[in-house]
Amino acid sequence: MSVTVEDRTLTFPVRIADATAVAGCWVVRAADVRPVLRDAEFEVAAVAGRTVAVLALLRYLVSDLGAYDELGLAVPVRHLGRLGAHLLQLPVTGPFTTAAGRQLWGLPKWLADADLSLGPRGATSEWRADGHVVLEAALRTSPTVLPVSVPARLTALAARDGDVLRSPVRGRARGLRVGFGAAARLVGHGPHPLTDDLRALRLPRRPLLTVGIEHLSFDMDPAQVVR
Repeated sequence: MSVTVEDRTLTFPVRIADATAVAGCWVVRAADVRPVLRDAEFEVAAVAGRTVAVLALLRYLVSDLGAYDELGLAVPVRHLGRLGAHLLQLPVTGPFTTAAGRQLWGLPKWLADADLSLGPRGATSEWRADGHVVLEAALRTSPTVLPVSVPARLTALAARDGDVLRSPVRGRARGLRVGFGAAARLVGHGPHPLTDDLRALRLPRRPLLTVGIEHLSFDMDPAQVVR
């Protein structure tokens, strides 16, 4: 199956051949997550009133969508009884991946400028919109690499024009670094949808854990419209 995005032809599954990432996972109150969900039928996936929020910093090195950097802010939700990852914010540094993400999967990608540095102890970054700094984000993790390769599957859930799009993702992560209670620094600048969402989530000072991934690859299948 092929599709055209901005005069370029993509064939499903869309392939991310190599990326590197650092992510932090915070425990937050489900009541703080509900107001920022993009669809009224999404339910926060929570236990005892608590859920998680994930902020990930990624550099895509080889992919069908080009090379670019990305910040993802996501929470787990249920829709029609099925679990998925609901992306609240997804700034990226490439115009083509912005267009493709919106058109093919309904993802909330928006074009940003970024200075992102990823290394063996974590990541530092600065994200700008319209020439103004929006967010400084830094995550630390363990320097010890776990010699494992981990398969991963998830479903991205997005809302667009009254529909819910369900997009299956199949991937594998190699070169994992896991840190528990490691330091994190998130500094928002001025009013902006990204910083507004972060403030609404009321993230604790330290994440429950951070994860570094030296090599991440995954395939994205076509989105399925479920409503």
